[in-house]
Amino acid sequence: MDKKTLLGAAAALLAAAAAFLGFTLFGGGDPEPPAVIRQSEPGAWYEIYFTNPTCPPAEARQGGLDETIAGDIRRAAVRVDVAAFDLDSEPILEALAEIRARGLAVRVVVDDEYTPPETIDRLRRLGLNPAGDGRSALMHNKFILVDGRVVWTGSLNYTSSGVYCNNNNAVRFDDPRLAANYAAEMDEMAADRLFGPGSPVNTVDRLAIQGAAVENYFAAEDALAPIIARVLARADREILFMAFSFTNEDIGEALLERARAGLVVRGVFETTGAATRFSYFGRLRDAGFPNVRVLTDGNPRVMHHKVFIVDRETVIFGSYNFTGSAETANDENLIIVHDPTFAGYFVEEFETVWSEAGGS
Repeated sequence: MDKKTLLGAAAALLAAAAAFLGFTLFGGGDPEPPAVIRQSEPGAWYEIYFTNPTCPPAEARQGGLDETIAGDIRRAAVRVDVAAFDLDSEPILEALAEIRARGLAVRVVVDDEYTPPETIDRLRRLGLNPAGDGRSALMHNKFILVDGRVVWTGSLNYTSSGVYCNNNNAVRFDDPRLAANYAAEMDEMAADRLFGPGSPVNTVDRLAIQGAAVENYFAAEDALAPIIARVLARADREILFMAFSFTNEDIGEALLERARAGLVVRGVFETTGAATRFSYFGRLRDAGFPNVRVLTDGNPRVMHHKVFIVDRETVIFGSYNFTGSAETANDENLIIVHDPTFAGYFVEEFETVWSEAGGS
C-alpha cells in the first residue's frame, strides 16, 4: 500500500472515530435522531419538526432537518423561493444548486448583515443574485416555498448550528392558499425590494385548512403584538411559552393580566438576555404569583423557539421574537393555528424543553 493510500485510509478511520465519539459523547452510546417528526397522520396538511440539539462535531452532522428540507427542494418541479435570515446549510445550498442546474426558477432573499459573505458569493456564482434588505433592521424571515404549494416556516435558521445545536421548530405546510401569502411576501422582497414597514398589507389573514382555523401575518406591515396579546387575553386555563427574546410590553402585560386572573403560566427563556431589565423573565419571576413559573433554558447553546401555546388548543409561532424591533422594523412572519391536535405536538416539545431547564 503506497503512502497516499495509507494517508487516505488513516483519514477515513479518524473521521469515523470522530463521528462515533460525537454520537457517544452526546447520545449516550447510540446515535440520537437529529430531529423529531410529529404529525397527526400520514398525508396530513402539516408536518411538525423539532430539532434535537446534541451539537455533535461537524463531521458527525448527518440526517438533520436541513436534509429533509433539501429533499423537498430537489422534488420541486417549477420554482423554489427562500427567505433566510442566515444560510450556511450545505444540504440546502447543494439542493438549490441542483435545481438551478435543472433550469428551475429560484429566488433567494437574505439578511445581508447576517448571511455569511461566502454564502452570498456562492449564490451569485450560481446566477441567483440574492436580494439583501440593505437595512440595519433585520430580514428575519425563515421560510421556503416550493412550487407555490409547500411552505416551510418556523424558528429554524437554515444553518448547521440551527439544525444540530439549537432548539428550533419547523413546520411543513401543504396548502396553496397559505403558500400564496408567502409568495406575495417573497414578491415584495425579491422583486419590489420592499422591506419592513414599507411593505403593503396584501395577504389573507384567516384561512380554514381541513377544519382548522389558521391565521397568518407578516411584520412589520401587520401589527403583531396586539394580535398576540388578544389571543393571550382569551386564554381560560393555561399559557405555555418558549421565548428566545421577550421584551414586548403589549405581549408581556397581556400575559401578566392572565396570571393575575389565576391562569397557570409556565415559560422557558433563552438564558442569554433573560437577566436584562428589559426582559419579562424577571418581571414574571418576581411577580409573586404562585401560578407562574419561568425558567432559563438548559441548552448550553441557544433555545431559539418563539412559541406560545394557549389552553393546549392554540399555537403561536414563526420567526417573530417578542420584541419591539420585531414589531416595528424587521421582516417577520407569524402563524397561529387553532387546533388541539396540532397544539399537542408543541406541548410535547415544551415539556421536553421545560424538563431540560430543570422544571418538574
